[in-house]
Amino acid sequence: MKETIDPRGYIQLSGPDSRKFLQGQVTCDMDQLTPEHSICGAQCTPKGRIIFLFKASCDGEDNIVLETHSSIIDIAIASLKKYAVFFKTEITDASGQIETPPITDLQRLRTGSADITADTSDLFIPQMINLDALGYISFKKGCYTGQEIIARAHYRGAVKRRMHHLQIAASQPPKPGSEIHSTEGRTIGNIASAAQVDSKTVELLAVLADKSSDCTDIELDGQLYSVTHLSLPYEIPTGP
Repeated sequence: MKETIDPRGYIQLSGPDSRKFLQGQVTCDMDQLTPEHSICGAQCTPKGRIIFLFKASCDGEDNIVLETHSSIIDIAIASLKKYAVFFKTEITDASGQIETPPITDLQRLRTGSADITADTSDLFIPQMINLDALGYISFKKGCYTGQEIIARAHYRGAVKRRMHHLQIAASQPPKPGSEIHSTEGRTIGNIASAAQVDSKTVELLAVLADKSSDCTDIELDGQLYSVTHLSLPYEIPTGP
């Protein structure tokens, strides 16, 4: 079976205010970004929902490149430009100009990382897809868009949904964002990421309500599946 390559896109920010602009927009601390050290983060809505995820790198002239999922490029650029009007920064689509080693959907999924795509933008707050465990969030930096919601969820332990690694017997992966239902028909979560293992097996990163995190059967797209729970390569935080 041919493996599906995770498609990447790239956004470049150039200009003297690029770093300052991003510092007020994203979950990670942009002061930690150097030409030798890349960082990962997210831009969120004022309600704390993730618009897109990225891995940021920069050169010696502080030109910043954000690597993200290719399907989200237009959404991400439009969102950044909406907030960039008072900053000296030029935001452009650099896809096709940069190459990084390819990674398959299954490889990324097995790192416990679910990307945000055009289908899942504005669906999850960062902790729902375990970004606090993955180092995408600085709780010590200053304010940024959505920070109040994200900090409240962290310090008050208000995260009621978390991402889990599951396996089902299926011939094709469900679409990211798809609703997950219990056998009684209740909505208990959403698919964050899915990848085919072989012709009969699919692995999922599924955001599940805490009360349903130990489910043994689920319904997806009107079909019932038995669930095998697999381990994540990190611990899910249980408090601040």
